[in-house]
Amino acid sequence: MPGRSSPFRIAIVGGGLGGLFCALAIRHHCDNQNIEINVYEQASEYKEIGAGVGLGINAARLIHQLGIGDELNAIAGHRKGVWITFRRFDNGEEILTVPAADTQKIRQSPVARSDILDLLRHTIESRKSATLYTKKHCTKLDDNDEDVTLHFADDSTAKADVVIACDGIHSNVRNQFIDDKPVYSGQIAYRATIPVSELTKWPLESWSAMWCAKGKHFLTFPIASNKILNVVAFANAHGKDAEKVAESWTSTCERKDVEEDYRDFAPIVHDIIARMPEQPSKWRINDREPLDRWHYMGGKVMLLGDAAHASTYTTRDWV
Repeated sequence: MPGRSSPFRIAIVGGGLGGLFCALAIRHHCDNQNIEINVYEQASEYKEIGAGVGLGINAARLIHQLGIGDELNAIAGHRKGVWITFRRFDNGEEILTVPAADTQKIRQSPVARSDILDLLRHTIESRKSATLYTKKHCTKLDDNDEDVTLHFADDSTAKADVVIACDGIHSNVRNQFIDDKPVYSGQIAYRATIPVSELTKWPLESWSAMWCAKGKHFLTFPIASNKILNVVAFANAHGKDAEKVAESWTSTCERKDVEEDYRDFAPIVHDIIARMPEQPSKWRINDREPLDRWHYMGGKVMLLGDAAHASTYTTRDWV
């Protein structure tokens, strides 16, 4: 920073998509500044498990601004001019098809979480944008007036001028300032990925589709350069029915559970379910209550991503 001999220290807690993008963006836009960026990830490696994520135009534009837009397009699925087609759940008839201008260089980019995380990590490493740490589970922060001390589960510490918490919906940093817990949203989700090569009789123009029913829907979209179909199916479930469902990629169920929940859906949905793993992922979808601010310790600590505003579009009528 101008007039400062020592680097301005930025600590990012959490090395997921939000944390790595944050590190890369700060370095890109402040490259001529005297700053030091450290990312502290609690896992033993920088790795995303799970399925796909859809990056909208605005998110894709930010990645293009970092100079890695071509790399993003190379790992993204292509919607073939269709953002999504909404279909009746029972007979598959069209409700509404929303077009997408995906012939443009900057376009909606559905990607595998692992692919986009690897792209961000490799870019950080090649540009030396930040120092990446693993096995660093942040447990608490101390305010030293001029800076902040981060405490980790391995009894080590670090100091920073600014801390950006990207440690998810169960954020330890958030919990230090806000006395609340994740709240069940009223929905569970089944997730899986299927090789597109296995779907030989696809009846629609695009792989991006949603079959809609009251209280549930079944969504698909392409990832990994259209080699993989991402599948996520949301269903309302009373709180007592979701008590034993974890909020984790390691939480699974039997495929027959998905078949039962979507037994009234169109034949194409049954065909997709039949190609899901024997034990697909089953998630409990949680919310966090909205906050009136996302910064603490006089602005030295900030929340980002799910740590700040984890939410769904549902109400909690089913809790």
